[in-house]
Amino acid sequence: MTEDRSEDPTTEHQSEAAADLQILFGKAFACQQAGDYAEAARLYRLVLARMPDNVNLLCNLGILYRDMKKPAMAMTHLQRACAIDPENPMVNLNLGAVFEETNDLPGAVASYRRALQAAPDDPRILNNLGKALYQQGETETALDYLKKAVLLAPGYPLARNNLGVLLCTLGKSHEAIDCFKQSLAATPENSDTLYNLAGALNTVGSTAEAEFYYRRAVAVDPHHAAARHMLAAITGTQTAKAPAAYVVDTFDRYAGQFDNQLTEKLGYQVPAMLREVLTQATDTTTFRNVLDLGCGTGLSGLAFRDLAGKLTGVDLSAKMLEKAAAKNIYDKLHLDDIVSFLNGTEDEFDLFIATDVFVYLGDLIPVYTAIRRRATGPAHLVFSIETTGPGRDYELRTSGRYAQSVDYILRLAAEFGFVVVLNEKRNIRREQGQWIGGNIFILRRG
Repeated sequence: MTEDRSEDPTTEHQSEAAADLQILFGKAFACQQAGDYAEAARLYRLVLARMPDNVNLLCNLGILYRDMKKPAMAMTHLQRACAIDPENPMVNLNLGAVFEETNDLPGAVASYRRALQAAPDDPRILNNLGKALYQQGETETALDYLKKAVLLAPGYPLARNNLGVLLCTLGKSHEAIDCFKQSLAATPENSDTLYNLAGALNTVGSTAEAEFYYRRAVAVDPHHAAARHMLAAITGTQTAKAPAAYVVDTFDRYAGQFDNQLTEKLGYQVPAMLREVLTQATDTTTFRNVLDLGCGTGLSGLAFRDLAGKLTGVDLSAKMLEKAAAKNIYDKLHLDDIVSFLNGTEDEFDLFIATDVFVYLGDLIPVYTAIRRRATGPAHLVFSIETTGPGRDYELRTSGRYAQSVDYILRLAAEFGFVVVLNEKRNIRREQGQWIGGNIFILRRG
């Protein structure tokens, strides 16, 4: 005998509905993988209306919105997923990535650490945590995580590349070269890794090989401004200024290590030098409105703060400005090119500071023109240069930095109505263990 059974229509409808949602989810995921982000978002939202607490769905939507360059939406969905499942490693990994992309490094590190607690041997988490810690300036801890990521996944190109970048910061260029080459073995067309390898080779004096990889980087990505700039530098091609993208890349990359790297490892003391000679050479003890051009993390601001009634900083690097803001010494900070800022502001200044700034500008006529326009009363300009010999106004060096001749500076001073108060030879910084010679200047106008 068999038992007489009848189907529960409610259960049957629920099963059909669940199957329909699963189909929609699959279609959404397929659209996401194919790059049809708008359709993927529409389908995911249909499913979300019926399954508002599904962690996988919320996580996928967060990743999708991140890919769509909508970080606020990505954050909303990933944080909802994290609230439901706080220990989910993939949710925390992706949440950390959104924090990182919005320049919230503490938030990124906290998320990556939560992810790592749940999945301590996941090389993706180790890589991301190492990178974020490096950006915060925690170099040694970052090194440990990146080494572990590479140990667990020797063929993981992103971790190899990031480890190489960190090793370059530590002055271990030969080890970095090995990392970059191993990364390229897996991703030979990665323009950033090609660029990084070329930079490390340039550092150790392997000029011909560096040129080869800079050319490869440009061939892969003709719009890679930093690679194009360094290719010009290494081949002796003269240009008027470094592209903004190169400057931003350079300083965003090293913002976390910048102060220690520059002052401790490179012996950089130019702000203190200029502060000392300015107070000795002038009777002025305070300046009404001071502009720190290319202010970076605020090293010059620290040196000159007590001389300034009002102190304004301008820089191209958002990450450097974050470090400057944390010092709480500036009245205003602006994310801008220095010439663009000077041409756009209505403010007038009686002291202009440019320490280690003209090394990214060959032709100084645009900045002199802009400074003259915004100088008020007896105004001073204090700055440093790396110095090239007579016979040329400026040169782009293989380091990617510009050097100006003293004759060029003196000629511009006369043309733009400045009196030279001070012109002294000084060591500017160390490079590969050798001092780079330069000059410091005080100019006065009016």
